[in-house]
Amino acid sequence: MPTEAQIIETLFVSMSEAYNQGLSSAAPQWEKVATRVPSTGSASYYGWLKDLPGIAEWVGERQLVSLGQHGYSIENKKFESSILIDRDHVDDNQTGMYSVIAKNYGEQVALFPDSLAYPLLVAGFSTLCFDGQNYFDTDHPLGDLAESVYSNVVGDPSTDTGEPWFVFDDTKVLKPVVFQDRRPFVFKNLNPKGEYAWFNNKMPAGVDGRCNVGFSFPQLCIASKAPLTKANYEAAVTLLGTMKKVDGSPVGVRPTTISVGYGNRAAAKGLFESMLVDGGDSNIYYKDVEVVVSPYIS
Repeated sequence: MPTEAQIIETLFVSMSEAYNQGLSSAAPQWEKVATRVPSTGSASYYGWLKDLPGIAEWVGERQLVSLGQHGYSIENKKFESSILIDRDHVDDNQTGMYSVIAKNYGEQVALFPDSLAYPLLVAGFSTLCFDGQNYFDTDHPLGDLAESVYSNVVGDPSTDTGEPWFVFDDTKVLKPVVFQDRRPFVFKNLNPKGEYAWFNNKMPAGVDGRCNVGFSFPQLCIASKAPLTKANYEAAVTLLGTMKKVDGSPVGVRPTTISVGYGNRAAAKGLFESMLVDGGDSNIYYKDVEVVVSPYIS
């Protein structure tokens, strides 16, 4: 007959192992659209460049580029989830359910950045970014000239009402979303011999972390609420592929990924994952981009 101490030790070990199994078995998609940026304070300030610096022939002195002063910061937020382990379950060696709960915690932690990054994209039609415009807008300023603007939207977001879809380049170091990581999530069990357990006959366990998300450059993503058709996709590809820097040179992004919700899943698969169309014709858009379907897009 195992002692209480042995049961508790076994419980804590099994919960930690199950948590790690949940972490490793999940299939998060946030790294397709977001860049992880470490944070060391309550908020991180992003002195964004008007352009990402390019490389040019070195003639004469170095051409030093100053950081922009757009005043855009991302404030870290705390997130947690906790349970109480009944001391009587430990006494009666009835602890199997807690490994299942811990494994679920691991899966949730792995997928949690998805639940921040993709909803932020959806909110981009009405959420400001570093240049003072909505992230998805038709008149982003390019440089200091008022008449120099660009769009990263297909269709009319004020009247289009369909489920949004997004075209972007997931091969770049900097992606459309910044995932700001202040304190990674960890799983903890509190001491069963502690004061809380003594007074309440229960032992707390759970996860917590600090992080947040924000937007990077609007030139990195094209969005639309218009129907996902060949014509609208071509318009998005053209917009993304022809993005320019202030000096007129290409930004250098290319469409590699389209992210959709389940409302546009069939349309995306028909466009990009069918080799033949129209009764046997070759599909010129086959594998043109990778289709990423997210439940957080609606």
